[in-house]
Amino acid sequence: MEKRAAIRAVGMVVVSAVVCAVVAMQPQSSVPHNQGSAAGTAAVSVELKPNTEDMQFEVQEPVGIARVIGVKDTLTPASDYGQLLPYAAQVIGWKQDGTPVYRYAFTDSGGELVTNAIYSSVERKFCRDQLIWVMTETTEEGTRVSCAAQDGSWMLGPFDGSITVNEHCIFVQRTGSTVTTVYDSDGKIIGQVTGVVSSCTDGVIVSYENAENATIWHISDADSTESRAALTAVKVGAFSNGTATIQLTENEWGFVDEDGTVTEVDAVWLDESCEGYALAKDDTGKFGVIDSSGREVAEFQYINGVKCGDELPLYQLWESEEECIVLSASTKQKLMLPKDLNAQQLIALPRSYFAYINEEGNSIIFDDLKSFDFEGQATYYHQGEDWVVVALEDGYQLFDLDDAKVGKLHPYTYTAPQQEAAYEDSVFTITDPETGLQGIGNTKGRVVLEPTYDSISSVDGSYFVAVSGCWSGIVDSHGDWIVRTMLTGTH
Repeated sequence: MEKRAAIRAVGMVVVSAVVCAVVAMQPQSSVPHNQGSAAGTAAVSVELKPNTEDMQFEVQEPVGIARVIGVKDTLTPASDYGQLLPYAAQVIGWKQDGTPVYRYAFTDSGGELVTNAIYSSVERKFCRDQLIWVMTETTEEGTRVSCAAQDGSWMLGPFDGSITVNEHCIFVQRTGSTVTTVYDSDGKIIGQVTGVVSSCTDGVIVSYENAENATIWHISDADSTESRAALTAVKVGAFSNGTATIQLTENEWGFVDEDGTVTEVDAVWLDESCEGYALAKDDTGKFGVIDSSGREVAEFQYINGVKCGDELPLYQLWESEEECIVLSASTKQKLMLPKDLNAQQLIALPRSYFAYINEEGNSIIFDDLKSFDFEGQATYYHQGEDWVVVALEDGYQLFDLDDAKVGKLHPYTYTAPQQEAAYEDSVFTITDPETGLQGIGNTKGRVVLEPTYDSISSVDGSYFVAVSGCWSGIVDSHGDWIVRTMLTGTH
């Protein structure tokens, strides 16, 4: 990075010193802090004067250089980015709660600036284990969307319409189009399906189009987009183990297979199919469970019911307000429940674990063999492949799903990711409850980056988007800035 200093991007200037003061004082950071200068770099002292008190900040030199081809107003695919990393590069306004509204830019993993601050949002999605960036641009002419590979080797868009990234495919529907174009995880076109995609599971795409006085549902093969069936219905659910639930009329329901064959059942409501089973309700308002042939797995005798398995067909059914069972539809077996459950609704966790609150007000994780106690009420987050974060009032603990072990209490607040894909990472945001500053922890129970940032979150599990004082950019797992730019804008 030292060698590149001579060609640093020039356009990073402060439009308003007030912006820096307000960003530094956002709600997530309750205590202002000083940002020191790097060794050998002359620091410029800027005095900021908010309404309530004077604060001193030392402003450092920006980090990051423009690519040789220049920083552009749109992302251009290239083979030499390494990794594309989005970060908040500009403040354009303020929300009612006082937090800033950002515009986002891209840099690469070498610290070269790729785009200007042009995106109103950048979301991280996964498709067949490939990281995909979904970008939105908001201009006076309207909103445009695009998506790109993590390495920047391909890009779709920008255009008017919508992009949906599924674990199997990427779906692009342009405004005014009657078809959805389907791409694979490498950005290569697979084909097109009619209408708007509703779901893509179990190798089956379900889409729909509105016709005169009816909705036509299409069932297509996800690998080829070949149409398998089209039928008129109110709703077709997502496929699981070769079947989906279907609502034919207001009170007529059934199961449909991949070829469009419908098996009507004696029920007035069906939940989504799970491995060929579904929670159902009859015309008396009683709940039960049926399979795709219409056979009752659990009789319609329960006053309420919910699906409570993470991925398995497990159902919690209430015989009364004081008594309930948990039934495995596939094995027809009832699970053993804690004696002090008192018919409260279970929280489903991965690997057939459940959680509830006992009579003492403590949180319990259990399965058929073991139970684990946590002091106080907890919120649970599946983080990485094999961990559940147990977020408590006084900190967080890690529950190892593989070894069925509980880690020590960490005195930081677990901060849930804003983007669903970030739950895949083995790292996560932690907040110091005394200062309000944020850092990064990992599923091994270690602090990767100490809580010294106004805000920080994982970009891809190895790089992090951070805001510190007036600065926003990307840091690595050592806390070194890959790119750092002064937040500019008008208050």
